[in-house]
Amino acid sequence: MASCPDDPVKVFPALIRRSKNPLLIVGSYMYLELGGRLLADYAIDIAKAAKCPIVATAHTPKLFYERGFPAAYMSLVDIVNRLQDPGFTVDPSRAPPHDLVMFLGIRYEFASQGLSTLKHFAPHLKTMTLCKWYHPNADWSFPNVKDEEWRKLLDGFIQALGRPAPTPPSKGG
Repeated sequence: MASCPDDPVKVFPALIRRSKNPLLIVGSYMYLELGGRLLADYAIDIAKAAKCPIVATAHTPKLFYERGFPAAYMSLVDIVNRLQDPGFTVDPSRAPPHDLVMFLGIRYEFASQGLSTLKHFAPHLKTMTLCKWYHPNADWSFPNVKDEEWRKLLDGFIQALGRPAPTPPSKGG
């Protein structure tokens, strides 16, 4: 069962700061708007503040390229398979290998399967979900929340990480 702290806005940033090479994996919900911004803009803010790479899955890489953010592209199955190798890193110039993997905006059923695989076949990794649904196969997860509460959690989380210069609001996708 995933740990769902009472105040993830305080706990999650501390976990990220302790990690040596975190990774953010994002999915098809990057086009979702929260508070006038695309979820992709939140993802970029998280990656900048956490100083971590993004792996864009599904049809999302274009969003990051348009914003000048260098996201890697892989299918979710491919990145989950590669993360089972304790020596794998998305960016070989960064060492050590990934020790914390965050999921954001991935369809629930796909994220659940990927998290289950990592839980059983990648014991060297810790996993965290930043989605609006609780994920029992993650090590840490946000609780089930409505969109407005999710936006507040993400804003607080980014602020606690040490908010970078904000990504400009989206102009209709």
